[in-house]
Amino acid sequence: FLGAQIITTLALLAFVFRLGVVPFKYLAILLVVFILLCILTFFLMKPKGDKDSVKNLIGKIVSLILSIVMIVGSIVVIRGDSALRNLSDANKQTNSVSAIVLTKSSAKELEDLKGKVFGVNSSIGSDVLDLTVSEIEKTTGKIESKDYKDFEALATALYTEDVEVILMDEAYRTIVEGKYENFEKDTRVIWQYNYDKEIEDFSKNVDVTKDTFTVYLSGIDTRGKVSTVSRSDVNMLVTVNPKTKQILMTSIPRDYYVTLANKGQKDKLTHAGIFGVKNSVETVEKFMGIEINYYAKVNFTSLVTIVDALGGIEVYSDKNLNSLWTNKNVKIHKGMNYMNGETALAFARERKSYGSGDNHRVHNQQEVLKGMIKKMTSSKIITNYNDVLSAIEGSFETNLSASEISSLIKMQIDDMASWDIQQCQLSGSGKRMTGGALMPNHRLYYMIPNEDSIKECKGYIEKLINNEKISLE
Repeated sequence: FLGAQIITTLALLAFVFRLGVVPFKYLAILLVVFILLCILTFFLMKPKGDKDSVKNLIGKIVSLILSIVMIVGSIVVIRGDSALRNLSDANKQTNSVSAIVLTKSSAKELEDLKGKVFGVNSSIGSDVLDLTVSEIEKTTGKIESKDYKDFEALATALYTEDVEVILMDEAYRTIVEGKYENFEKDTRVIWQYNYDKEIEDFSKNVDVTKDTFTVYLSGIDTRGKVSTVSRSDVNMLVTVNPKTKQILMTSIPRDYYVTLANKGQKDKLTHAGIFGVKNSVETVEKFMGIEINYYAKVNFTSLVTIVDALGGIEVYSDKNLNSLWTNKNVKIHKGMNYMNGETALAFARERKSYGSGDNHRVHNQQEVLKGMIKKMTSSKIITNYNDVLSAIEGSFETNLSASEISSLIKMQIDDMASWDIQQCQLSGSGKRMTGGALMPNHRLYYMIPNEDSIKECKGYIEKLINNEKISLE
């Protein structure tokens, strides 16, 4: 019994040490406690004449229970370690290609499309298209396809019934909806192929426990796999100074009129995400004139899952909201509000209740993130650390390494410091015009950047890098 207890205890200590989030002083305390428990059970089990004495039996039962506890603890730590490694070191992006028919079509599944002509747009890349067609032909047999010059022409072919089905990269759905406002209602997805593509590591590593670093937070407008390539509707820079314990959140409106890094032409910032998160990072770096060290990517599912795993968060609202745009049943009062995941998502997406629209929405997004950071850096995170990691696995990704995330968690557990969170946002003026890189012939809403706000926010970031305290209250 004692041998089993010692082995399971050493195994748990090894797994905790490998996880790398527990400070040495707490590891030392754990070691002392485990040694004392082993000594206690040894003296309880040590026979004094009658081997079947009550004391001896109690010692065996206690030892058995402790061994079981050590095994369960090891499983929990292993799961946490696995979740930590899976959400970090992101190295792939997912393209989702859908087979789409009109709502009125009689086709219900892929088999119903045998013998039909498929509309395609080869601009998505021959590798993606070839793989998609190959998967389809496993069900339908050899198919005939008709290539169109762009996604607008592709959608038009479907509406005019030139073809009965089209293959469309979901990242470009926004382009189609720019021409056909009711495209989502008018059509149905009857099959989808997800293609994972390896991407290079473009992080700019620093010692995250000593040096200031900036993370680009991208919130994509999808549910499901967070690696999916899509528009970036939330664009926020989170600058962290581990020495001064200050965090600066800098929000950028999604419709900001900027030069896309991969195109060299101006368009909405949100459209940069269609070409992958690296393109969004490089686009922001260029017009802000700063260096971004890492990125983190979430989607609708992520926010709901993380907030619920945290047990809800406290979020401030500067006005009463009797009904939200995306959830009519949610009501928010002025002041601090307790929010679960769905409520936090609806609040973060709200813009129609405010005269300034998207300018105020980014402020709400900061308030939600602020609530999440406060909960994550409180003592409560120690008790549900594993639950949080397990809950967000698959719905959150970052190119921060597992060791860098572990170092940050370890630092927080060690000093349990309270963080001073500051907020700023880039501003601009709305304008409808044609000429965007992706939809040059359509009159769209853009936000023309206020250069003074860019300069001001960049200045705050630079002060944090120089270990200067900032105050934006």
